Amino acid sequence: MLSGTKLPGAQLAHADLHRTFLQGCDLHEANLEAAHLEGSILRNASLRGSNLRHALVDGADLFSADLSGADLRDASLSSSFLRHANLRGADLSTARGLTQGQLANALGDESTRLPENLSRPESWTTSGVSV
Repeated sequence: MLSGTKLPGAQLAHADLHRTFLQGCDLHEANLEAAHLEGSILRNASLRGSNLRHALVDGADLFSADLSGADLRDASLSSSFLRHANLRGADLSTARGLTQGQLANALGDESTRLPENLSRPESWTTSGVSV
């Protein structure tokens, strides 16, 4: 259990963190490329500007997590809980397993890059505030 740990800029590429309790952790600008985060609890975690390319985030709880500016290209997000997750400026352009329903529950803006098969939710405004 690493709840509340401060690990900004941590080098965790390919780390096996599945089912890890990371609630409230500060992982901003961390390298989590190809990390295994399946089923992890990342509620209120800061992943701002982090590299999550190719990461496996399936079934993770990202409630109110800050993923602003994060690189999630080729990440797998099947069944991830994104309610109130901050996706402003995040690159999800080639993310896998992402659904329109997940996006509708998240916060984003015009700078959030989405896969071609998904559209920007109406609840996202130019300021990224969900209504």
